[in-house]
Amino acid sequence: MTSVPAQKNASMDNEKKTIDIDTADYTVINGDVTTEQIAAWKNKHSRVVEIEVADPEFKELHRGYFRRPDMQTMQAFSATAKSNDVKAAEVMFDNCWLGGSAMMKTDAVYKMQTIGELQNIFGKCVSKLKNL
Repeated sequence: MTSVPAQKNASMDNEKKTIDIDTADYTVINGDVTTEQIAAWKNKHSRVVEIEVADPEFKELHRGYFRRPDMQTMQAFSATAKSNDVKAAEVMFDNCWLGGSAMMKTDAVYKMQTIGELQNIFGKCVSKLKNL
């Protein structure tokens, strides 16, 4: 058995763990959200993301729609994270949820998978500090 150096393990743990599978024959469940509804959300919230959770066992593709968190949501998340990381993630989920498959809100496995992906909303922007 070959051991992997600790550095390599650490970097692998930080990589995004999304597995691409063929979902062409899956039933799409999105809570009957229409393109018109998505356009209305984008008009109201500016930025809207779609998160998909595929369940190979049932051949279902669940879709949920989320807005970016506002500062009030970030404050609630930060305050809750000090005592309970899972509850803090739920705060983020609940406050950013716009609509989609109801199963994403009620099924713990789907919800945790969605929360993991929702965390990727951060780190999409880059910034720079410059001394003048």
